[in-house]
Amino acid sequence: MEPQYVPEVNVLIAVVKWLHSEGWAIESLSIAQGLGIDSGSSKNKVKAELTKLGIEQNNLRLVSKGPDISAKKGSNLWRIECKGLAESMKPSTVRNQFDRALASVVSHYDQAQGTQLGLALPEEYFKHIRNRLPQALKTALNLWVLLYVSADEEVYAFAPHEELPF
Repeated sequence: MEPQYVPEVNVLIAVVKWLHSEGWAIESLSIAQGLGIDSGSSKNKVKAELTKLGIEQNNLRLVSKGPDISAKKGSNLWRIECKGLAESMKPSTVRNQFDRALASVVSHYDQAQGTQLGLALPEEYFKHIRNRLPQALKTALNLWVLLYVSADEEVYAFAPHEELPF
């Protein structure tokens, strides 16, 4: 599969939409920053999408550190790390980005009951998810895989105990 450009903000927005549709309250968001990323534009895009969804933004925190998305429903918490796909990434860079995303989400691990970790990635990471994310690790960490499909701008969620269908 030839990698195609997928801005991280698109993955983040799709995950926020999915969480909202599942009844989760978004507590905080961390908008990607860095070389080649217009974080101001990304922040405006996120705010516009939140408004379209009818999500109240008064209590929403925009943070520069921590998980990309924190959400809550009752006593349950989500801590989600999102990754996009930069233009013209070499296969080794895609693997490196995957490893960094996995390390980031693991850093948010908390043994507290009700904490769910999520790794939200474009479908171009399929190979790395299959080869570098063992079932035992997903189960031990309560780590969900949230696959972003660019063609329909949707997220498909796979629980820790589910085998991935690819």
